[in-house]
Amino acid sequence: MRKALVTCFLLLPLCGCAVAMSASRSTSKGDPAMMQVGADRAIIEESFGAPNMTASLDAGKTKVIYKIDPDAHSAGARNAAVAGHVVADVLTLGLWEVVGTPLELAAQDKYTNYVLIYGPDNKIQTIETIK
Repeated sequence: MRKALVTCFLLLPLCGCAVAMSASRSTSKGDPAMMQVGADRAIIEESFGAPNMTASLDAGKTKVIYKIDPDAHSAGARNAAVAGHVVADVLTLGLWEVVGTPLELAAQDKYTNYVLIYGPDNKIQTIETIK
């Protein structure tokens, strides 16, 4: 019994990388397909929140940039993944990290910058995506 406890304490520092990586993944802000020419700024900001950057342009136009992971999952799915990593870590005494960490590295967030130009009427005039 004593050996098992010592082994658990020695393996403890190995635990948690996959859990932490999974917990730090972004959650979905909304469907980027909503960003279409003519869409109203209020509806976009209601769905995606405040933009990452805003700049005033000439002729009353405004340029905004949203940094979004279009493949992000819901908060519930992210929490389920974290719970799965925790359970697997406990059941395998931390050996799950050998599998879980590479899985999380492969599934890292892939952000896309959505550059929107609003006209004076606060409707989207142009959309550009930069990966």
